[in-house]
Amino acid sequence: MDKFSRREFFYLSASLSLIFPLHAYAMNGENNKPKNDYPNTILLLKQAFNTEMIAHEHYLGYVEKALAEKYPNISYMFYAFSFSEKIHADNYKNIISKLGGKIEKAVLPIDVLDTKSNLQKAAEKELEKIEKFYPKLLQNIEPESCEEAIINCMYSLKSHRQHEEKAREIKRYSGLFFGSVASHIEEMNLDFHVCKICGSTIDKVPELPCEICNRSVSHYKKINRPV
Repeated sequence: MDKFSRREFFYLSASLSLIFPLHAYAMNGENNKPKNDYPNTILLLKQAFNTEMIAHEHYLGYVEKALAEKYPNISYMFYAFSFSEKIHADNYKNIISKLGGKIEKAVLPIDVLDTKSNLQKAAEKELEKIEKFYPKLLQNIEPESCEEAIINCMYSLKSHRQHEEKAREIKRYSGLFFGSVASHIEEMNLDFHVCKICGSTIDKVPELPCEICNRSVSHYKKINRPV
């Protein structure tokens, strides 16, 4: 093979420097999309952030009320859920920032009643997220194809679905039969752990990778009881 002349070598080097950045851009796909390509995603994530922060603040209020009314296990359950909701909210906040958006500070409406009412309201809100809020959010967020946003919305939906059956039972029986429901919860041996990646909440020591995000058990945080 003939040797390259010095001039031919420089021409080839210059050509490659033009080809490979374009190739990398094509391969990276979404990561190179301009931030302003996601206006609707940012708007929807802000709604999700506010929804989860409102839930987080409500649960913290419910914790104090349940402790005052001598329901330590119900208080502990609320406390674990508050931690999970905060993870969801923080995930949305981080994605919004990456996409060039900004979270505006807002006064969140908090309404704390007695534990019976708080438990019923919590169950209703959980079911509303499962049945309406997140399915609609995912449908509306899909067109702009922001993968990280879609994945984290799925994390939130799946973590809420973990407790769907219990939420339905609480909604159905915690009215006339609140005493029985509360007694059942207070008799349970609860040991809550929450995945710091996706918000998965389980009431026993994790032995396997997270069932939602498939990350190792090292990402689970043990939730200590509130005092």
